[in-house]
Amino acid sequence: MIDTESDYTYKTFTRPISATWWMRNRRYFMFMIRELTSVFVAMFVLLYLYEFFLISKGAEVHGLFQQSLRSVPFIIFYVILLIFALYHSWTWLGLTAKIQVVKLGRMTVPPALVSMGAYLSWIAATAVVGYLFLNLK
Repeated sequence: MIDTESDYTYKTFTRPISATWWMRNRRYFMFMIRELTSVFVAMFVLLYLYEFFLISKGAEVHGLFQQSLRSVPFIIFYVILLIFALYHSWTWLGLTAKIQVVKLGRMTVPPALVSMGAYLSWIAATAVVGYLFLNLK
């Protein structure tokens, strides 16, 4: 009797991968932390949208919510969020030179200038928003 191919079972080798594989390499670790920062930014956006919802419920409800935002856990959350948002922004703007190629006629703008332009634009926008926040009441 001749064995056919269907009589054999094949099992491919699958290398076991631990859940913490990304912690062994610094580049992978920093990438995963950068991706984690977006979760905190999304939480802040949801909190901000909830605050808009509470404005529609009246000044008293909104005032109580704002009072709760001044508690220690929320202040710690805001500090962590600020650090994560700065890290996320800094790393994202650092990638612009690799993502965006700027051409002027036949010449290509050096990647360092593209990154510097992105960082300077970020600083300028932050200064304008800070000025408006502090001076418009």
